Amino acid sequence: MSRRLRVVFVGCETGENAGFLARTMKNFGFDELWFVKPVVDVKLLGAKTAMHAADVLDKAMIIDDLKGALEDADVVVGTTSTRPTSEKNFTRNYVTPREFAEAWSRTSGLTALLFGREGSGLSNKELDACDLVVSIPTSKLYPAMNISHSAAVILYELAIHTGAVKPSRQAASHHEKEIFVNIVVELLERTHEVEHRKTLVRRALLNLLGRSYVSKREMATLTGALRRIFKYCEARSVNN
Repeated sequence: MSRRLRVVFVGCETGENAGFLARTMKNFGFDELWFVKPVVDVKLLGAKTAMHAADVLDKAMIIDDLKGALEDADVVVGTTSTRPTSEKNFTRNYVTPREFAEAWSRTSGLTALLFGREGSGLSNKELDACDLVVSIPTSKLYPAMNISHSAAVILYELAIHTGAVKPSRQAASHHEKEIFVNIVVELLERTHEVEHRKTLVRRALLNLLGRSYVSKREMATLTGALRRIFKYCEARSVNN
Protein backbone atom coordinates (compact mmCIF):
# COMPACT_ATOMS: atom_id res chain seq x y z
CA MET A 1 0.00 0.00 0.00
CA SER A 2 1.48 3.36 -1.02
CA ARG A 3 1.91 6.38 1.22
CA ARG A 4 -0.13 9.47 0.39
CA LEU A 5 -0.56 12.94 1.90
CA ARG A 6 -3.61 15.14 1.60
CA VAL A 7 -3.23 18.74 2.76
CA VAL A 8 -6.53 20.13 4.06
CA PHE A 9 -6.97 23.88 4.61
CA VAL A 10 -9.99 24.55 6.81
CA GLY A 11 -11.76 27.91 6.52
CA CYS A 12 -9.25 29.74 4.32
CA GLU A 13 -9.81 33.48 4.79
CA THR A 14 -7.40 34.99 2.24
CA GLY A 15 -6.85 33.87 -1.33
CA GLU A 16 -3.16 34.79 -1.23
CA ASN A 17 -2.53 32.13 1.42
CA ALA A 18 -4.29 29.53 -0.72
CA GLY A 19 -1.83 30.25 -3.52
CA PHE A 20 1.18 30.32 -1.23
CA LEU A 21 0.16 26.97 0.25
CA ALA A 22 -0.14 25.39 -3.20
CA ARG A 23 3.28 26.78 -4.09
CA THR A 24 4.83 25.42 -0.88
CA MET A 25 3.33 21.99 -1.52
CA LYS A 26 4.79 21.82 -5.01
CA ASN A 27 8.19 22.92 -3.67
CA PHE A 28 8.33 19.67 -1.69
CA GLY A 29 6.62 17.31 -4.12
CA PHE A 30 3.05 17.21 -2.75
CA ASP A 31 0.00 17.97 -4.86
CA GLU A 32 -3.22 16.83 -3.16
CA LEU A 33 -4.90 19.93 -1.72
CA TRP A 34 -8.39 20.23 -0.28
CA PHE A 35 -10.21 23.33 0.95
CA VAL A 36 -12.98 22.98 3.52
CA LYS A 37 -15.54 25.79 3.63
CA PRO A 38 -13.24 28.59 2.42
CA VAL A 39 -14.44 32.14 3.06
CA VAL A 40 -13.11 33.43 -0.28
CA ASP A 41 -12.76 32.20 -3.86
CA VAL A 42 -9.45 30.41 -3.29
CA LYS A 43 -8.80 29.49 -6.91
CA LEU A 44 -9.46 32.96 -8.30
CA LEU A 45 -7.67 34.93 -5.59
CA GLY A 46 -4.89 32.40 -5.07
CA ALA A 47 -3.82 32.19 -8.72
CA LYS A 48 -1.38 35.10 -8.51
CA THR A 49 0.57 33.79 -5.51
CA ALA A 50 0.47 30.15 -6.65
CA MET A 51 2.82 31.05 -9.54
CA HIS A 52 4.11 27.80 -11.10
CA ALA A 53 1.96 25.74 -8.72
CA ALA A 54 -1.24 26.76 -10.51
CA ASP A 55 -1.82 23.10 -11.38
CA VAL A 56 -1.95 22.17 -7.68
CA LEU A 57 -4.45 24.94 -7.00
CA ASP A 58 -6.55 24.24 -10.10
CA LYS A 59 -7.17 20.60 -9.22
CA ALA A 60 -7.75 21.27 -5.51
CA MET A 61 -11.02 19.96 -4.07
CA ILE A 62 -13.42 22.41 -2.40
CA ILE A 63 -16.04 21.02 -0.03
CA ASP A 64 -18.31 22.33 2.74
CA ASP A 65 -17.80 19.61 5.34
CA LEU A 66 -14.55 18.53 7.03
CA LYS A 67 -15.92 15.02 7.43
CA GLY A 68 -15.93 14.63 3.65
CA ALA A 69 -12.21 15.41 3.48
CA LEU A 70 -11.37 12.88 6.16
CA GLU A 71 -13.70 9.93 5.60
CA ASP A 72 -11.16 7.92 3.55
CA ALA A 73 -8.10 8.98 5.57
CA ASP A 74 -6.21 6.37 7.58
CA VAL A 75 -4.57 8.95 9.83
CA VAL A 76 -5.66 12.52 10.60
CA VAL A 77 -3.01 15.01 11.72
CA GLY A 78 -3.84 18.49 12.99
CA THR A 79 -1.62 21.55 13.41
CA THR A 80 -1.56 24.21 16.10
CA SER A 81 0.69 26.92 17.49
CA THR A 82 -0.54 26.18 21.02
CA ARG A 83 1.23 23.53 23.08
CA PRO A 84 0.48 22.35 26.64
CA THR A 85 2.62 24.01 29.30
CA SER A 86 2.83 20.83 31.36
CA GLU A 87 3.68 17.23 30.48
CA LYS A 88 0.72 16.23 32.67
CA ASN A 89 -1.57 17.55 29.94
CA PHE A 90 -2.04 14.59 27.62
CA THR A 91 -5.48 15.35 26.21
CA ARG A 92 -3.86 15.50 22.76
CA ASN A 93 -0.89 13.75 21.22
CA TYR A 94 1.50 16.63 20.38
CA VAL A 95 4.58 16.03 18.22
CA THR A 96 7.17 18.18 16.45
CA PRO A 97 7.36 18.22 12.63
CA ARG A 98 10.44 15.98 12.77
CA GLU A 99 8.76 13.44 15.05
CA PHE A 100 5.75 13.40 12.73
CA ALA A 101 7.98 12.94 9.67
CA GLU A 102 9.90 10.07 11.26
CA ALA A 103 6.65 8.26 12.04
CA TRP A 104 5.06 9.04 8.66
CA SER A 105 8.07 7.71 6.75
CA ARG A 106 7.37 4.26 8.25
CA THR A 107 3.66 4.18 7.40
CA SER A 108 1.46 3.62 4.37
CA GLY A 109 -2.04 4.70 3.42
CA LEU A 110 -3.64 8.15 3.31
CA THR A 111 -2.71 10.80 5.87
CA ALA A 112 -4.74 14.01 6.04
CA LEU A 113 -2.75 17.01 7.30
CA LEU A 114 -5.02 19.79 8.55
CA PHE A 115 -4.27 23.51 8.66
CA GLY A 116 -6.72 25.91 10.27
CA ARG A 117 -8.05 29.39 9.71
CA GLU A 118 -5.56 32.25 9.55
CA GLY A 119 -7.21 34.05 12.45
CA SER A 120 -8.09 31.27 14.87
CA GLY A 121 -6.62 28.02 13.57
CA LEU A 122 -8.40 24.71 14.02
CA SER A 123 -11.17 24.56 16.60
CA ASN A 124 -10.92 22.31 19.66
CA LYS A 125 -13.54 20.04 18.12
CA GLU A 126 -11.49 19.72 14.92
CA LEU A 127 -8.30 19.04 16.86
CA ASP A 128 -10.07 16.40 18.96
CA ALA A 129 -10.83 14.51 15.73
CA CYS A 130 -7.09 14.20 14.99
CA ASP A 131 -4.92 11.18 15.77
CA LEU A 132 -2.03 13.50 16.60
CA VAL A 133 -1.27 17.20 16.49
CA VAL A 134 1.88 18.78 15.06
CA SER A 135 3.17 21.89 16.78
CA ILE A 136 6.28 23.77 15.63
CA PRO A 137 8.47 24.96 18.53
CA THR A 138 8.57 28.75 18.19
CA SER A 139 9.35 31.78 20.34
CA LYS A 140 6.88 32.53 23.12
CA LEU A 141 7.04 36.17 22.03
CA TYR A 142 5.23 35.30 18.77
CA PRO A 143 4.38 31.59 18.47
CA ALA A 144 1.90 31.73 15.56
CA MET A 145 3.29 31.29 12.04
CA ASN A 146 1.72 32.08 8.68
CA ILE A 147 0.12 28.95 7.23
CA SER A 148 2.48 28.70 4.24
CA HIS A 149 5.49 29.10 6.54
CA SER A 150 4.33 26.39 8.93
CA ALA A 151 3.44 24.17 5.96
CA ALA A 152 6.96 24.67 4.59
CA VAL A 153 8.53 23.50 7.86
CA ILE A 154 6.34 20.40 8.09
CA LEU A 155 6.44 19.44 4.40
CA TYR A 156 10.22 19.88 4.30
CA GLU A 157 10.61 17.34 7.11
CA LEU A 158 8.24 14.92 5.38
CA ALA A 159 10.07 15.27 2.06
CA ILE A 160 13.52 14.78 3.61
CA HIS A 161 12.49 11.74 5.65
CA THR A 162 10.83 10.01 2.70
CA GLY A 163 13.47 10.91 0.11
CA ALA A 164 11.07 13.02 -1.96
CA VAL A 165 13.77 15.71 -1.98
CA LYS A 166 17.45 15.15 -1.33
CA PRO A 167 20.05 17.49 0.17
CA SER A 168 22.34 18.98 -2.48
CA ARG A 169 25.42 17.82 -0.58
CA GLN A 170 26.10 14.53 1.15
CA ALA A 171 28.05 14.68 4.38
CA ALA A 172 31.29 12.75 4.69
CA SER A 173 30.99 9.66 6.86
CA HIS A 174 32.85 9.22 10.13
CA HIS A 175 34.98 6.54 8.44
CA GLU A 176 36.03 8.96 5.68
CA LYS A 177 37.01 11.55 8.28
CA GLU A 178 38.99 8.92 10.19
CA ILE A 179 41.03 8.09 7.07
CA PHE A 180 42.02 11.74 6.68
CA VAL A 181 42.90 12.12 10.36
CA ASN A 182 44.96 8.90 10.36
CA ILE A 183 47.11 10.23 7.50
CA VAL A 184 47.73 13.44 9.47
CA VAL A 185 48.75 11.39 12.51
CA GLU A 186 51.11 9.30 10.36
CA LEU A 187 52.75 12.50 9.15
CA LEU A 188 53.10 13.67 12.74
CA GLU A 189 54.83 10.41 13.67
CA ARG A 190 57.57 11.28 11.20
CA THR A 191 58.20 14.48 13.15
CA HIS A 192 58.66 12.41 16.34
CA GLU A 193 55.77 14.20 17.99
CA VAL A 194 55.04 12.97 21.52
CA GLU A 195 52.09 10.60 21.89
CA HIS A 196 49.76 12.83 23.89
CA ARG A 197 50.17 15.63 21.33
CA LYS A 198 49.15 13.28 18.53
CA THR A 199 46.05 12.34 20.52
CA LEU A 200 45.15 16.01 20.98
CA VAL A 201 45.65 16.75 17.29
CA ARG A 202 43.52 13.75 16.35
CA ARG A 203 40.67 14.86 18.61
CA ALA A 204 40.91 18.49 17.46
CA LEU A 205 40.74 17.48 13.79
CA LEU A 206 37.71 15.23 14.34
CA ASN A 207 35.97 18.04 16.25
CA LEU A 208 36.75 20.53 13.48
CA LEU A 209 35.56 18.22 10.70
CA GLY A 210 32.40 17.44 12.64
CA ARG A 211 31.49 21.10 13.12
CA SER A 212 32.23 22.03 9.51
CA TYR A 213 29.76 19.51 8.02
CA VAL A 214 32.34 18.65 5.38
CA SER A 215 30.92 16.97 2.26
CA LYS A 216 32.04 13.65 0.75
CA ARG A 217 33.55 15.48 -2.22
CA GLU A 218 35.46 17.92 -0.02
CA MET A 219 36.73 15.10 2.19
CA ALA A 220 37.88 13.07 -0.81
CA THR A 221 39.70 16.11 -2.25
CA LEU A 222 41.49 16.85 1.03
CA THR A 223 42.38 13.20 1.62
CA GLY A 224 43.74 12.84 -1.91
CA ALA A 225 45.92 15.94 -1.51
CA LEU A 226 47.20 14.72 1.86
CA ARG A 227 48.05 11.29 0.42
CA ARG A 228 50.17 12.97 -2.27
CA ILE A 229 51.98 15.01 0.39
CA PHE A 230 52.58 11.83 2.41
CA LYS A 231 54.00 9.99 -0.62
CA TYR A 232 56.21 12.95 -1.44
CA CYS A 233 57.59 12.97 2.12
CA GLU A 234 58.21 9.21 1.94
CA ALA A 235 60.10 9.57 -1.34
CA ARG A 236 62.23 12.39 0.07
CA SER A 237 63.12 10.35 3.16
CA VAL A 238 64.18 7.37 1.00
CA ASN A 239 66.35 9.56 -1.24
CA ASN A 240 67.98 11.15 1.77
